[in-house]
Amino acid sequence: MRTAAHPDVPQIMLPGQAAAAPGPLDMSNMYLAHFGFRRDLGHLITAVGRVRLDDRRRVTALREHHAWVLFVLHHHHTAEDETVWPRLRERAPESIGTIDALEAEHESCDRWIRESTEAFQAFDAGPSEQGRERLMAALRALADTLGAHLAHEETDGIPLMMAHIPPEEDAEMHKAITKQYGLRKLIMLLGWITSELPADVEAHLRRTSPRPLLLLSALARGPHRRRMAYLWG
Repeated sequence: MRTAAHPDVPQIMLPGQAAAAPGPLDMSNMYLAHFGFRRDLGHLITAVGRVRLDDRRRVTALREHHAWVLFVLHHHHTAEDETVWPRLRERAPESIGTIDALEAEHESCDRWIRESTEAFQAFDAGPSEQGRERLMAALRALADTLGAHLAHEETDGIPLMMAHIPPEEDAEMHKAITKQYGLRKLIMLLGWITSELPADVEAHLRRTSPRPLLLLSALARGPHRRRMAYLWG
């Protein structure tokens, strides 16, 4: 199955993004999530390096935000593992090597997801300089490992999706993922993925997003900005 009969749609390009492959799928949600992972892991590394050891409230808030980022990442990777890669394996057997590599990169990320979670829990329970060093090393490793995977996905994985997954099927997958969040977490997600966007991307989303999502994003924007202002200092 190939999707060449469908017209290309405009794609967004965000800071840190490796590529924006042409094709019939609107990959905005994918690119926004990737931007969010890159952005917030960078912020977390900086904030952990600066937070006072006696500021227990902020340490806990940073750990909770790290857990939120990993919650979104879990849904992101699970959707790929359960719905995207199996379809591509069936439809693009000539690209099995690329698909195997992308799946293996998820497993490489899992190591640093576990380590950063354990290190953050220990740092929250008893902040120390030694604990800070362990946590920052884990966060940097996660940012590097995940960043390399996201770039690989943007360069080689998304073109496969463009070629072998039709827009109607992609839309159904997005609906299924959205339902898993529930309304409260969906509002949080919208605040998160629309944070710190370049002006041209914000304008593109205002033109192309369904009105209900725009309204929910507006509802989420203020609380999210206040929360991030506190976290990042």
